Amino acid sequence: MAFDRKLTRRSALHGTVAITIAQILAACGSDGDGDGSLGTGGTGAGGASGHGGRGGRGGAAGHAGSGDAGLGGASGAAGETGEGGAGGQRAVIEGSYGELVPRNGVISLPESFLYIPFAAAGTMMSDGAAMPGAHDGMACFAGKGSQVILLRNHELSASDEASGDGKFYDALGAGGVTVTVFDTATGSEVKSFAALRGTIENCNGGTSLSGSWLTCEETTEGEAAGFLKPHGYVFEVPAKTQELITAPEPLRAMGRFVHEAARQDQSGVVYMTEDNGDPADGFYRFVPTDKLDLAKGGRLQMLAVKDQPQLETYTGQTVGVEYATEWVDILDPDPANAESDPAAVFKQGLALGGAQFMGLEGLALQDGVAYFVASEAGDAEKGQVWSFTPEEDGGTLKLLYESSDGAVLDQPDNITVSPQGAILMCEDGDGEDIDGGDNWLRVLNQKGQVFDFARNLTKIDLHEIDDEDFPDAGVAFGTSEFSGVCFSPDGKWLFVNVQYPGLTLAITGNWANGGI
Repeated sequence: MAFDRKLTRRSALHGTVAITIAQILAACGSDGDGDGSLGTGGTGAGGASGHGGRGGRGGAAGHAGSGDAGLGGASGAAGETGEGGAGGQRAVIEGSYGELVPRNGVISLPESFLYIPFAAAGTMMSDGAAMPGAHDGMACFAGKGSQVILLRNHELSASDEASGDGKFYDALGAGGVTVTVFDTATGSEVKSFAALRGTIENCNGGTSLSGSWLTCEETTEGEAAGFLKPHGYVFEVPAKTQELITAPEPLRAMGRFVHEAARQDQSGVVYMTEDNGDPADGFYRFVPTDKLDLAKGGRLQMLAVKDQPQLETYTGQTVGVEYATEWVDILDPDPANAESDPAAVFKQGLALGGAQFMGLEGLALQDGVAYFVASEAGDAEKGQVWSFTPEEDGGTLKLLYESSDGAVLDQPDNITVSPQGAILMCEDGDGEDIDGGDNWLRVLNQKGQVFDFARNLTKIDLHEIDDEDFPDAGVAFGTSEFSGVCFSPDGKWLFVNVQYPGLTLAITGNWANGGI
């Protein structure tokens, strides 16, 4: 999201829980009668209701549970009857894992899956500092043995007072990156610590060939806004770092603009998305001088459609349309007027015929193809999913999906591609609107159909996100977006954040039962 996310209070929602893989697999889900599954937890719950899709029909309520709930499993009273719209029963979508079951009022998942919560905002980290909130983009790297390493963005803006720690990039910057080591054999957090501090609005990012996390600032604010240094850059954080980075420096050649995501492919090219929206956004690539050392500089370019200069991709498009493309050079990637004009880089590319997108967010790579979403694009402004297949000095841009109904897909944000080639999409839709709503983790299968995998059930006080837009403190309504979705290297664990107040979930279950 583009508005200023200043959180005034953080709370520890969950503690860290240790559980063995055997217990996890034994505790996955509830049976069809709604009996609780054996695991670690409280009283079993009734079977969860179905939820009706567009023209669909909600499922019937389950019976009250009789067993013990598994970790992350539902507990309490019988499930409520599902809600559905008028019309016929909703068709089963290929790859779907079935209806979602509420889990402890935090999220809903298919009954053959469960989650482990950890790294909650406000909990004490191994370095003695509190875990920051506003969890956003995230990546998972292989660690020692059964351990994985998560690098996580925190989309925060200004601190109330300057830090005296000389390791901060900007003493007034509240954002940054934390590291969590998670053991997949025990299902538990090993340690967490801050790796980058003093940046702001760390939104999304991506991985590099050198094994680092590229964290992106989604703003070009700087000295004029009261900060001590300019912002709007990409920073690199090695996955193997063991402590807070000393004197971090931005990768200026990668551009100063409203960054969203950045991912490096095997050729060395770094693809990047922009989320400014005024007047529009660009899709970029950075061609480095040394693909294993991005700090050595390179060439920044913006995508253009051949023979259709300044094409507005965000309206009037047809799913399946393909465009031949080329790249235009950005001659000044770090313009002096970037703070006063966040579109200063974009306008350079636009003047050379660059293509116009709207609300570019998540970006994922698989088999040489870049997948990215335009969150606010499409005729209904509910989002588009694009692919880019590179070919020599250009490539093919293709529209894979456009949402016409927010009940099916509402403004996708962070994404990842599953081992089976499905695209998982974190919604950043109406959940954080002033009249309340919901947010889902949804999946686009290879047939162009969308199905639900998780729903955020945790109501939040939107006043804590933005106390100007949401003035009524203490009123819990609306739900936070999901963010940071990524798989473990072996594909057996899915990690995702609930952005506000801030919580990471490790999800596992029977992946073979569906299309993820």
